[in-house]
Amino acid sequence: MEATAGYALDDAAVSLAHAVYRETDGNPFFVGEVLRHLSETGTIYQETTGRWVAVDSIGDMALPDSIREVIGARVGRLGTSAGRVLSLAAVIGRDFDLDVLARAAGISEDELLDVLDTAAAAALVRELPATPGRYSFAHALIQHTMYADLGPTRRARAHRVVAEALEDLCGDQPGFRVSELARHWYSATQPKNLAKALDYSCQAADAALDALAPGVALRYYTQALDLYAQTDDPDPLLGIDLGIGLGTAQRQTGNPEYRDTLLDAARRATDHGDTDRLTAATLANDRGLFSMTGIVDLDRVELLETALARLPADHPDRALVLATLCKELIFGSPLERRQALADEAIAIARSFGDDTIIVRVLNHVSQGLQAPPLVEQGLVWTADALARAERVGDPLLLFFAATRRAAFTASAGDIGETDRCLEIMGTLAEQLNQPTLDWLNTLEHATRAAIAGDTDRAEQLATDALQIGTDGGEPDAASIFGAQLLTVSFQRGNMGDLVTLLEQVAADNPGAAPAAIAVLAAAHAEADRTDEARRRLEELASKGFELPLDMLWTTGMTMYAEAGIECRDTKYANRSSTGSLRGRIDCPSAPLRLKVPSATTSAASPLSSAATTRRRRTSPSPPRWATGSVRSSSQPELTSRGERCSSSARLRVMP
Repeated sequence: MEATAGYALDDAAVSLAHAVYRETDGNPFFVGEVLRHLSETGTIYQETTGRWVAVDSIGDMALPDSIREVIGARVGRLGTSAGRVLSLAAVIGRDFDLDVLARAAGISEDELLDVLDTAAAAALVRELPATPGRYSFAHALIQHTMYADLGPTRRARAHRVVAEALEDLCGDQPGFRVSELARHWYSATQPKNLAKALDYSCQAADAALDALAPGVALRYYTQALDLYAQTDDPDPLLGIDLGIGLGTAQRQTGNPEYRDTLLDAARRATDHGDTDRLTAATLANDRGLFSMTGIVDLDRVELLETALARLPADHPDRALVLATLCKELIFGSPLERRQALADEAIAIARSFGDDTIIVRVLNHVSQGLQAPPLVEQGLVWTADALARAERVGDPLLLFFAATRRAAFTASAGDIGETDRCLEIMGTLAEQLNQPTLDWLNTLEHATRAAIAGDTDRAEQLATDALQIGTDGGEPDAASIFGAQLLTVSFQRGNMGDLVTLLEQVAADNPGAAPAAIAVLAAAHAEADRTDEARRRLEELASKGFELPLDMLWTTGMTMYAEAGIECRDTKYANRSSTGSLRGRIDCPSAPLRLKVPSATTSAASPLSSAATTRRRRTSPSPPRWATGSVRSSSQPELTSRGERCSSSARLRVMP
């Protein structure tokens, strides 16, 4: 194609070239005829610059008459019986098995071999040498031509014949052939075949979801729902099951409609008094972290609480519902409530001793309880969850266990362990190819670049994550991008330029607003708008230096301290260094740490250092957290664990 075009192909043209090759196997005649046909039908056209561009996919294009004539003539020379057999083979697909085709054609395998040998001599089919008994059409266009030449009635009948042949071979255990059965019964659908088509479509969808092939599952769930709508007396419980499956597949393929699909399934289950399906739908409506940064999803919380009220105290799903609710309430709820939910969830999960349940529970609660008093507990939980997930071997479970472990080890300054978790995440994100996982993985690597002080790489990765998250329908992709952009600006010393963005973050994310306003105060101070910064500090002082105890507490309090330092006001700087932790929590077993934003922090938690000199650096130097701990300017360094509980706890920057 490059030779024909006369220039190097761009990515879109390369994709077209690959598509043409798949159809033609590079046969010069077929390639030429296909390209001529694409041009004549307007599927591809030449711009004024001379470059060829495609306006549509070639997958559903009508075949050129010249190709149909050539293939038709070849088949015609083999005789009517051979043509009928090859038409059945075309209905099976480009690749087909000897035993299936023999049963469908109603002839012996020996007779069929004679037909296939003749067809191979005519360059119509070929035997696959690595798989005895399996054949393939020599070119995709041959199979497409023969399939298209069947009229609708003959095509539907052929699909039914092939489906029946597969059932004869598979019996009650279709195994890996369930998707073939679903396809053929769907294409053969008549009123008497509808139930079979629906049943096999459901089986194929469930099997694809179990095999971590959500794109395939989405296709079969959609197909099953289409068939379900045609039934005379639809089973409402089957409809709920299909909704749960569809929503799960939508979530895993990055379709934001999954939330409404699963909410609808959960509400229908509630109306039918079906607690198991209510719970399944509610737990499936979970992207792996809280629903949205700074905002409580009241619809999801209501359904979680409904499921909780209906589940018995000793049911394993109760642990998962409690843990998910703990995570969903991370913004705007007291830490004590979330901790009570977590304690019950963990106790139930451990009583069953099921590693999968324990890991899922720990993954959820470690996010819901990501707050300064519980850093050390979080390290224990995430280490346990990661070890168990590695034993279980479920890649999705392992991905989220590594994500949570990365967040806490970065908080603790254990960068070696953080990097190990990031490596696990990267490998699994590539393997699973799910948009949400790609987004989270890219966000965490952006955070890691910020920890290393590589602001250019951090900005690029954050931008990449914004695109992935936007394309995947993540509701807070933009706000989390804003958080990471603020981190970069903070490190570069130009955060004062982003006041408008910070005001928007505070307005759009009620749960993140307290920390966002703290960052806003620091931004005003950095830009020498000290009057505005002092006004924000006075607001905090009037509330007794209280901020919600969640994952944003440390960022918020540190930014208020930063603003106080910039304003040269030790009254605010010293009070903000301990803030609302004073007298409210027991002595932690580690110093308080400050965190840069990651995939599991909010859009309003962008910053991680109380250093005051780093903005005016004129030559490159390591970020402040790379050089040691940061202390409140008027306090001596405290070294013992007991001393860390003093009224001015040492602040140690945590990546």
